[in-house]
Amino acid sequence: MNTYSIIIPSYTVGPEAYKEIPLYCARYGTRAVVIGGHKAMAAAKEKLLDAVRDSAITITGFKHYGTEASYEASAVLEQDPDVQAADMIFAVGGGKAVDTAKLTALHLHKPFFTFPTIASNCAASSSVAIIYNEDGTFREFVHYLQSAEHVFIDTQIIAEAPWEYLWAGIGDTNAKYYEVSISARNEKLPHYLAMGVNMSRMCMEPLFDYGEQAVADNRDHIVSEALTQCALTIIITTGWVSMLVAREHNMLYNGGIAHAMFYALCGLPGFEENNIHGVVVGFGILMQLLIDGDMEEYEKIRDFNRRIGLPVSLHEIGVTPQDVQAVADRIIADEDVEHYPYPLTVEMIMKAAEVLR
Repeated sequence: MNTYSIIIPSYTVGPEAYKEIPLYCARYGTRAVVIGGHKAMAAAKEKLLDAVRDSAITITGFKHYGTEASYEASAVLEQDPDVQAADMIFAVGGGKAVDTAKLTALHLHKPFFTFPTIASNCAASSSVAIIYNEDGTFREFVHYLQSAEHVFIDTQIIAEAPWEYLWAGIGDTNAKYYEVSISARNEKLPHYLAMGVNMSRMCMEPLFDYGEQAVADNRDHIVSEALTQCALTIIITTGWVSMLVAREHNMLYNGGIAHAMFYALCGLPGFEENNIHGVVVGFGILMQLLIDGDMEEYEKIRDFNRRIGLPVSLHEIGVTPQDVQAVADRIIADEDVEHYPYPLTVEMIMKAAEVLR
């Protein structure tokens, strides 16, 4: 039997989360450099500086990550003297900013800490980086065994962020349960995979309990229990599940039709520019469940999407059945559906597309 290790990042959550920076970071050195997006760093800067003011840690600079999570952006940061001299890297912002900082830290062999300022994805807690080309097109997934040393989730900053990020994050996170559970169906799994598959239910259940209220509270910039529970589900639970089911490049159980459809549709002119990733993936669950023949769960997701305003038809994401036909072969060929409990066909996809038109 092979020997393996599982490293799950710890986290702090709440409106005063940054105050615990010295507790978790001081053991790694005294110099921290911040890498993030302009808006994210502006939202977090004063809280970050206040948190380290009376500690041994000094923030030596705030560095913009670039425009894409790319190897080119990371290479520029790796040559920055402040980044090179830092003992640790603070990754601040959304998915692309965090993934760029993650790449930089791992290439320079430096510990990194994440500070998500929006609740739209699990980049802050996962060990996967989604890499794009400089023109914005998808390039590849990069997998590491190392994740952030600690995740700091300031719920006041999350509440002040545009509500659309949380809204899209709910769609993306719901998909994790349905994709993982279907991909692993009827399989005898080792402990870590079984843990991830069973934990994936926690990517769905809290969102049904709190999602509608969380979106309303985010619109009103209210730090609430609903907002906190949804943020933790999107940022932490999904990241932990991904680390368990996608350990060491094993993507067999980490994807499904919802994500494959999104990446295939990105080949249509203007599609990615006009659609948020999580919104489309949240809709893609409906196609996945129709193909799977699970009408009970299909109706459950359809009704939930309607309550919070996520799309329930191709028309709402600017797509026709003919567009789906044009990319159907790409959906079937996507790595997210390489491991599935049954063969996928174009006919299956088009039958679902007609229902969802």
